[in-house]
Order: sequence, then structure tokens, then C-alpha cells
Amino acid sequence: MSRYRYHFLDSADHVADFHLIECETDSQAQARADRLLAACGYPGIEFWDRDRKVYRARKTDARCVTQNEERARLGSRRPARAS
Repeated sequence: MSRYRYHFLDSADHVADFHLIECETDSQAQARADRLLAACGYPGIEFWDRDRKVYRARKTDARCVTQNEERARLGSRRPARAS
């Protein structure tokens, strides 16, 4: 079983609070992070396994946005290059 450190992030992406939680897999820890984010008053969460950042998610319009969704959203809004 691994011990994960969850960071609750404020609107400036600074760590506002943290918790230590044990889970058996990264997938279980990610599901727990999503539930914690949905239930907390902070706009973001990330969790770490020692020095390895495992997952990061943010709330947007009352729903949880995962890292991959956020990357896809930002990637689709890249400004056109000037020629």
C-alpha cells in the first residue's frame, strides 16, 4: 500500500491544505482525489507519491476537469501563428 500526499490548491495554484492517504494503486488514489475535489471548497487538487506527481485536477463550472481534459482544452485554443 502506498501513502499519497494530497495537495488542495487555491485559485493561484498554491497549496492551501494537504492530507496523507493510503491507497493500493494510483487508480484508486485518483478516484479518491476526484471525490475529494468534488466535496471540498478548493478549486484544485493534486497528489504525489513521494517525489512523483501522479495526478492533478481542477474544478471548472462546477465539474472536475482532469489534466488530460485541460491539456486538450488549452491545446485547442492555441493562437494562430503569424506568418
